[in-house]
Amino acid sequence: MSPGLKFYGNLVDLDCHIQDLKLVLRKTEEIEFPDHEEAVEGDSLIADIFPDITRKGFIVTLLIALDDQLKIYCEILKEATNQSLKWNDLKGSALERFIIYSEKVCGISSVYEDIDRQKLAGLIELRNCIVHNNSSIEGFSKHKVIGDFARKMEGLNILEGYITLDLAVCNNCAGIVLKFMEHAYYAALEVYPK
Repeated sequence: MSPGLKFYGNLVDLDCHIQDLKLVLRKTEEIEFPDHEEAVEGDSLIADIFPDITRKGFIVTLLIALDDQLKIYCEILKEATNQSLKWNDLKGSALERFIIYSEKVCGISSVYEDIDRQKLAGLIELRNCIVHNNSSIEGFSKHKVIGDFARKMEGLNILEGYITLDLAVCNNCAGIVLKFMEHAYYAALEVYPK
């Protein structure tokens, strides 16, 4: 199979995967959990303990999909260019390694737009804060990145030092991932047409 066909196929696969993730999120949000015994009307034990667990789970799952796409993209490039160096041989974050490998090692020009990279970097730090600091920006080393990202993303809020997410921001974050990878895949398709 040609590299162009692989790039195109993975782009379509990513789009389908993201649409499925959004559907699962929407359906999960519709689930009505029973109230606990001592609940005041309208109260829910699930909502009290896990107020936006599905949304935070969505962000984590979305970034798992992104990490997988970065890896697959670079593996296709490695094979297409007969490159002996692997993308994970490089130093830096997955995003940095992806960009360096694609552009400098394999010669794909401009795999991202700067504004999309900034948003994606904010999203990555959002995920890191959710996973590594229980959504608390206090003591999180990149809290300023998250603060900047929150100012750009309506529905992403920091309340009493904790990240909260509206449903709409999850869909916007999915759009960030898809747009970033679309740009990268289209750049590769210019070099390796279908």
